[in-house]
Amino acid sequence: MAMEPVPPRASKNLLWAAVDLDGTLAEGIWTPDNPTAAIGDPIWDNVTKATLLVNAGYKIVVHTSRPWHDYEAIESWLRYHGFDHLWGNTRIICGKVLAAIYIDDRGRHADAESWFPPKAAALDEDHAEDPRVTDRKSGV
Repeated sequence: MAMEPVPPRASKNLLWAAVDLDGTLAEGIWTPDNPTAAIGDPIWDNVTKATLLVNAGYKIVVHTSRPWHDYEAIESWLRYHGFDHLWGNTRIICGKVLAAIYIDDRGRHADAESWFPPKAAALDEDHAEDPRVTDRKSGV
């Protein structure tokens, strides 16, 4: 008798934060019309947001539409700016679909004040909100 496959349980500690490169971590100079391997200067406000995520236990994955042959340039850029030491074990995934807009239930705009997921959507209560935000119930 065949057994039904059992799907894996959802992780309670989904702590990967996928962050775009061009226009999010770095000034956007790469475009479909200018597919350069060069990477713009860091956007320091967004680097700080990514660092806050790391300090709260998240792991960063740079998820970019750049082709895989830009992987080493991205890796060098991260090292040059010290993000490999700041963020630890950072992953890079190239080849994200290049689209005019992304619609996603877990998305945050690069300009958002915080990149932490809202408490209602968090899978892990300990890593749910930006630690800089006060407790709205207690006012602490």
